[in-house]
Amino acid sequence: MNDARPIDSPEALIAEIRRYGILPFFKCGVQGWSVEELTAPGCWIFEDDEAVLGPWDWKIDAVREGDIAYGKFLGGKAAFATVEWYRELMNWRRSLPRWRMALSERCRVTTAHDKLMKILAPLALEAIRTAGCLEMKELRTICAQKLTPAQLKAAGAHYRPMLQPVVKKNVMDTVIQFLQMGTWTVIGDFERVYRGPDLTYSGWQRASNTTPDELFATPILPLAASSPAVASSPAADPLREANPLATNLAPAASRARLIAHVREFFPDADPKVLEKLI
Repeated sequence: MNDARPIDSPEALIAEIRRYGILPFFKCGVQGWSVEELTAPGCWIFEDDEAVLGPWDWKIDAVREGDIAYGKFLGGKAAFATVEWYRELMNWRRSLPRWRMALSERCRVTTAHDKLMKILAPLALEAIRTAGCLEMKELRTICAQKLTPAQLKAAGAHYRPMLQPVVKKNVMDTVIQFLQMGTWTVIGDFERVYRGPDLTYSGWQRASNTTPDELFATPILPLAASSPAVASSPAADPLREANPLATNLAPAASRARLIAHVREFFPDADPKVLEKLI
């Protein structure tokens, strides 16, 4: 079922994302299942002095489609997913205590890293939810301002200098990755950055962070107000018509459905690799 289609344009990238439903950006341990491996020769280029920026720039078009999620949500690395499959991942991930730390829920943590995530993830998520979307620089400042003396003390002597007067970039990178893995946030948009006297664009971008709920969900409408065409369709799902991110499946069933879907394309994929990614 896996007929490789070379990605050589933004349109081709979007088509492959929609075909797979969920697609890692880089090689991930399942041969052939990545933008990197699907990209046509000559297009996988990231050097500043090259004219072709390939998928590194084309991902902007994919994010702006309006129904494609992008973030570091597969094994902590970048990936795309259509709403249909992202909601299954979201249903599974948000059920796990580790990722629910972002909601300030209780979770036993043992490492210094997780203790830091337990402090910073709720602050960052609250800030993003309040603003709708935020860039990294804004998040670093807001989180530093919201940290209490007790939280700074709990972070430990090693991390305290990294949290004031602003949260260090590498620390906030980790927080954003944590939130994206938990499916609490995704990339909302990218802004191309033009530098130098000639305002040259060489692939440098600034990303905004938002929530999938903000990006994809639609207002809940009374079912009686639905159009006759939708209401009469046997395939219509009132729950999803009200909220594209809703699913009737149990979390474990969502994960199983997602893994089964990937295995339709890659039947020889190592189950352990898929379980680690998903």
